[in-house]
Formats: sequence, structure tokens, C-alpha cells
Amino acid sequence: MHRLLPAMLVALAWALPARAQQPPQPPSEGAPAPEPVELAPVEVIGHRPDPFAFRNPVEAETTVFERSWDEPPSLEEIGMRGGLVQMGINKGLELAAKGVRRLPGWQNQIVPAQARPPPLDEAQLARAARLHAPPAVEAEPE
Repeated sequence: MHRLLPAMLVALAWALPARAQQPPQPPSEGAPAPEPVELAPVEVIGHRPDPFAFRNPVEAETTVFERSWDEPPSLEEIGMRGGLVQMGINKGLELAAKGVRRLPGWQNQIVPAQARPPPLDEAQLARAARLHAPPAVEAEPE
């Protein structure tokens, strides 16, 4: 606070003369009016800098507090999620589903993948290898 007060006083003192300036006077009757000047159009040459070109090379791991923190939604997110009532209904359904999953006898709906047997048996594999093998090149006698 002690550092802020002198800075505010300097800014206030600097701004006061700007408020006390007189408005510009209109040209007098005898003086010729200045000719309007037409400026050439400005062409922008160059490329726009990529805002994502300079990424932070340091990737910090999340802490326990960041993992459990749930940022409140912005007004845009609330609108995109259907409003506060819909978000409340979804949160209630999520908590109910979490409670149902804790019931004894609950089985997860996701079934792990099972390996299937190979499509060809040993005789068919040998025949396919024999048919697709490159032809043997015989050496010519010298």
C-alpha cells in the first residue's frame, strides 16, 4: 500500500495538466482553410504470428490439490451444457450411478476382449506359405 500511494499521486499530478488544456480554436475568417490530404492505402506485408508457436517446454505434473479441484463452469459452459437445471440433473444421475456401482453383485458393463482362434489350421497355413513363396531360382551351371 505504501508503494502504491506515491505512484497514484504521481499519476494524478501528471493527468491534471491534461484536463486543464484548452480546446483547439477554430481557424479565423481571414486564414485559408488547409487542403485535405488523401493518404495512400496501407498494405500489410508479413504473416500473423502463430499464438501457439511458443509453447512452454516445461510440463509440470499435477498435484493432489489440482486433481481434486473442480473449476466452476463459465457462463458459456453452463449454456452449452443445457443450463443450471440440466447440469443439476446430470450431477444427480452421476452420483446415483456411482452409488449403484457400489452395490454388491454389480458387474461392469464393459467386457474385456477375448482372443479368437487363428482363422487357418496348420495344413492351410503350410499350403498358403507354399503358394505365396517366391519361386526358387536355380543356379545356371558354368
